[in-house]
Amino acid sequence: MANTAGGGVMWQKTSLKWPTSARNLANQAQTVTQSISQVNRQAVETLFTLTHDANFGRHSLSADAEKSLGLRAKLEALQVAGTVITVSPYQFEVGELLDSGGYLSPDRAIKTLVSKLRDLSDTHRPKGTTYGIGVMLTAQTLGEFATNLQTVTQTLTLPDWCQVARQSRTLIDIDTEKYHQPLAVTQPRFKPKALLHAQPFNEFNTTQMAQLATLESLASDRTDVIGKLQALAVKRAEKLTQLSTSIMDLKGQVYSVALSGTVESMATALQNTAVPNNHQFTVASLILSDTPLTFWKELLCSP
Repeated sequence: MANTAGGGVMWQKTSLKWPTSARNLANQAQTVTQSISQVNRQAVETLFTLTHDANFGRHSLSADAEKSLGLRAKLEALQVAGTVITVSPYQFEVGELLDSGGYLSPDRAIKTLVSKLRDLSDTHRPKGTTYGIGVMLTAQTLGEFATNLQTVTQTLTLPDWCQVARQSRTLIDIDTEKYHQPLAVTQPRFKPKALLHAQPFNEFNTTQMAQLATLESLASDRTDVIGKLQALAVKRAEKLTQLSTSIMDLKGQVYSVALSGTVESMATALQNTAVPNNHQFTVASLILSDTPLTFWKELLCSP
């Protein structure tokens, strides 16, 4: 747009031109990056002349680590294939759907799972010896149900449970906001502020970010090799500590039961279990597999 004689503005037809700010930025970066290939080539040639003088040995823990290479196979063995069936207050023909919301008692949840185990019309019904873990979460109020689900699903990320957690939280939000009537917004609407992603800036940004990363890497040479190795050692120790802590930091409580045998015998055993309570909100699942559920049993059924 351009100014008019009257002090206003008017639309003006212009041709697209590569921005000077972008061109200057690229030129400044290339003054360094264009020399990298030559410097690297000289460094490699220098290393070749020192090959016979260098003596690189194995890490002092390499032998111990080599003895533990079988742990990956054991880890993969813990990952088993199976199926999960879930009942929740919001499922059609499962929960009791009223104007005030969906409800499902533990007793009804157990009866529904038992009925499903005996559903001969389902072609995906497990056959032969099966291992199963029953897991259940209950609450007396919707707020407690949503809070407990949010806590548990941070650890136990069963898709059905995550969906129930989202739906429970949504129902609470709807109940809170149903009396609020916002003013009508005229069109077009303002969208939330976000980065302006469009060509040709996207392509320029990708290319330039790669060059800037190279410059930042070169600038990091303020620290010598020994200093970098010291920083790397500290970072690795912190990461290993973080991993060990996060594995043990599990939150949430559920009801659980371990089952095994044929599907029919599992249904009978589940039918004979005592109902934990008579809460109004329940989500329950059966994790089933033809392979022992070692990890899941230790996670959910350990006292």
